[in-house]
Formats: sequence, C-alpha cells, structure tokens
Amino acid sequence: MSGWGAPCRLRRCVIDRACVIPEGMVIGENAEEDARRFYRSEEGIVLVTRDMLRKLGHKQER
Repeated sequence: MSGWGAPCRLRRCVIDRACVIPEGMVIGENAEEDARRFYRSEEGIVLVTRDMLRKLGHKQER
C-alpha cells in the first residue's frame, strides 16, 4: 500500500515508492524541520523514504 493521508501538504519533495505519508504531514515548507527528518538538498528538494518515515515512528506497510 502506498499513498498519503489527508490533509497533507507536500511541496518540492520526492517521495520514494511504497511510502505511506501519515495524515497531516507537512513536507517542504520548513527547511530546518525537513533537514532534521529527511534528506534536503542544497536546492531545497526533500527526499522521503520508507526508512526515514519508520524512524519517525510512522508504520510502513510491506
């Protein structure tokens, strides 16, 4: 299963396949928070993987 819960706000991000984005997650609006939780490039693009979401405590389906 992949997808995202509503309402989410996703800007300037690349979401790896099979990620489940939790309800209410905001990505791409706060550079410091994005860099702490995910990988953020110098250009401001945020990469999100299943492992990164798991480390935040969000369950990811296999």
